[in-house]
Amino acid sequence: MTTPPAHDPSDLSSGTDGNSKTAHESVHRARLYKLLSLAFDRPGEALESALVSGTFDEQLLESAAALDGDSEGDDDGTDTALYDAASAVVNESPTTQAAVDEHYSTWTSLFGFETGGDIPQYEIEFSPGTLVTSTDTLSDIAGFYDAFGLSLADDRRERVDHLCIELEFVSQLALQTAALAKKDDETGLEIVTDAQGSFIEDHLGRWLPRYREAIEDVDGTDEKDETGEETDTAFYDALAVLACRLVERDADQFAVEPDVFAETPAEPSPLEGLTNSEGDVDFRCGTCGSGSGPSSAPATEREAEPEPEPQLPMGNRDGPY
Repeated sequence: MTTPPAHDPSDLSSGTDGNSKTAHESVHRARLYKLLSLAFDRPGEALESALVSGTFDEQLLESAAALDGDSEGDDDGTDTALYDAASAVVNESPTTQAAVDEHYSTWTSLFGFETGGDIPQYEIEFSPGTLVTSTDTLSDIAGFYDAFGLSLADDRRERVDHLCIELEFVSQLALQTAALAKKDDETGLEIVTDAQGSFIEDHLGRWLPRYREAIEDVDGTDEKDETGEETDTAFYDALAVLACRLVERDADQFAVEPDVFAETPAEPSPLEGLTNSEGDVDFRCGTCGSGSGPSSAPATEREAEPEPEPQLPMGNRDGPY
């Protein structure tokens, strides 16, 4: 069973006044990215428990409201963009066991390879790049993970460009930001802040809008789930809107401008055929695990650690914060 987080966002709100705000905001950003990663992933016990217990909805609204409160709003000083998007997700989220079971069928019809789901959850699938540029992209993404001591779990089969892994990576960096702000580590803060901006500009921010459009386009088709019923995409529509607003907010905060992919490339993917059921190719991986925190030294100068241990209250793939 998934339990509520052991820590409260206010636990990381020490440090100087400016860094206290950064820590507070970063924990709520981390939570939202984590919840989005959990919700877009294949439904399992962790998501089921969070939805039925109400933990998912509660934490989503709390963090969205907190971030809206930290944003510069309109004339009245209020910006409710994230909260409005989170509320739309909550309005569509399944909260009973029967609804959760139906939710699984919706996920498989949209994203499940075993049922021929039409919407890929990989960055490369939305990129117009060639085989060479695609492999370069994967290497760049893997380099981000490695630079911050984040390993990839052996029990997962996705490539490094999977949506849930990219979302969780930003979540991990946001938590590292909170911990560094608490310690008033200005050098570390600069490193992690720059990395988040670069990752959003070079990766997540470039394809997430196209992913959102792909989900929206299903509404205009006769797509059916595995039970033969028409697919209700409202929950995932709302999730994609929230994800885009969060990334847009962060892009503005980090002063970056992602160059969104112009259009979804035609099938097949430039990487089709490079992976197999045995997982012999290095492009397939699991989700981000936790390693050591950021260092002011370049990754190439740091000594390898045989068994990195988590140094931050990062949670895990088993549930929301």
